[in-house]
Amino acid sequence: MVEAVCTIPVPQTVQELELAIRRYKTSDISGAELFCQWQAIRDAALALRAKESWDDSVAGEESY
Repeated sequence: MVEAVCTIPVPQTVQELELAIRRYKTSDISGAELFCQWQAIRDAALALRAKESWDDSVAGEESY
């Protein structure tokens, strides 16, 4: 299987991710370009989820 060379930038913010998802849903592309868009969206969603869970901490003794 030949791997696609993806040049689509990975969204960095939630807003960019939402815009990329809207474009993905309304596009009429197929093949490698469609896969590259899907992969960029997936990578961004995973990265943003990890960042959110890291930032979502329970207050410690210092907060009292």
